[in-house]
Amino acid sequence: MISSAIVTGAAAGNGLAIARKLSERGHAVVGVDLAPIPADSCAHIVQGSVLDQSIMDAAFAHALAASHTVFLVNNAGITSGGFPQPDAVWEKTIDVNLTAPFRWSRRFGELVVSGEIAEGGIVFIGSLATTMGFPANAAYQASKSGVLGLTRSFATDLGRYGIRSNCVSPGYIVTAMTKTSYNTPELNASRRKHTLLDRWGQPEDVSNGVAFLCDPSSTYITGINLPVDGGWMVCGLIE
Repeated sequence: MISSAIVTGAAAGNGLAIARKLSERGHAVVGVDLAPIPADSCAHIVQGSVLDQSIMDAAFAHALAASHTVFLVNNAGITSGGFPQPDAVWEKTIDVNLTAPFRWSRRFGELVVSGEIAEGGIVFIGSLATTMGFPANAAYQASKSGVLGLTRSFATDLGRYGIRSNCVSPGYIVTAMTKTSYNTPELNASRRKHTLLDRWGQPEDVSNGVAFLCDPSSTYITGINLPVDGGWMVCGLIE
C-alpha cells in the first residue's frame, strides 16, 4: 500500500535523512523547509515556514493526493542558547519547536476525524532535553519537554481512530546544530564518552527510529518516547 509522509525541516541533517529513509521505504514524501530541499529526497517539496498556514495546506494536499494513509513527522526545530534568554528567543523557539508541531498535528487530527486520513500516525522529534536538564537554553528545554506532552495528548485523542502518536528523541547527532560541540575536540570527546556505545550518532540512526514508527511492524506502539541516544539517558558514572 502506498502511503504519504510529511517531513518538516527536511532540507538537511536529521530531517533530510528521515525524508530519504521514508522514500526508500516506499512512502511518498512531502518535504517542508525554509531552505532548499534536495530534489532527490522527496516526491514533493514545499518551501516555506512551518508557521505559514498556506505551507501546511499545500503539504497536506500533496500528501492526500497520493494516499489516505499519512504519516506526519514534526522534525523542524531551532535552538539558541544563552542565560538569561530574552523574550524574542523564547517566543521564536516556542513558535517553531512547539506551536508549529501542535498546529500541524491538530490539522492532521482534523483530517482523521473527517475521514480524509484513514491510517497513519504522527512522529514528534524530541531531544535529550525532552526528559533531561541542560544549562543555558530554557526555551529549547521547555519546547522539547512540551513535545512529549503533545505526543501523549495526540496518542490519547487519536487512538480511538487507530492512529498512533510517538516521539523519537535523538542524543548528540552529527548535524549543523551540534557542529560547535563536534568540532571542538574536548567537547566531542566528552559527548562521546557520555554514551554507552562510545560514538556520536548519525542522522541515519534517527531516521531508522522514525522509519520503524512509520512501519506496520510498530502498529501496537503509541504514546512512547524512543531515545536514539547511544545510551546517554542511562549512562551513570563517567570514568
